[in-house]
Amino acid sequence: MSLVPFPKGRKPVSCKWVFKIKHGVNGEIERHKAKLVPRGFTQTFGVDYNETFAPIAKFVSICGILALATIEDMEIHQMDVKTTFLNGDLEEDIYMEQPEGFTEGNEHLVCKLHKSLYSLKQFPRAWNQKLDVFLKNIEFVKTDVNFNVYVTQV
Repeated sequence: MSLVPFPKGRKPVSCKWVFKIKHGVNGEIERHKAKLVPRGFTQTFGVDYNETFAPIAKFVSICGILALATIEDMEIHQMDVKTTFLNGDLEEDIYMEQPEGFTEGNEHLVCKLHKSLYSLKQFPRAWNQKLDVFLKNIEFVKTDVNFNVYVTQV
């Protein structure tokens, strides 16, 4: 994110801070979390975003993969990427109002987003495109039946 002059003819996306207290298993406060959330519902189609579609794995495909792996005695590796959607690159120019308490003396500037943030209309698509490029670079191939299932030869 970078601070830039407000572009004419554009309306910046508003945002808000979301604060949360994380508790440990014994109920004590473990940490305080703050997340800056753009208000994606204020985005305008054709200006702030064009595409929002991101494929998801079909349940029947997951069951089929598990069944095949069991029959063939194969290993399956599953992973969870934390902060998944914060890693997607934006294709569009998205301008967001400065969050409360962000800077003093630069109130006339807006934030130009470089990475996807939660609640933007295109954030699932941005992550999926980045993941797709990565998997193809390490020689995974999309299946014809489900565009979110990749296979490789080991």
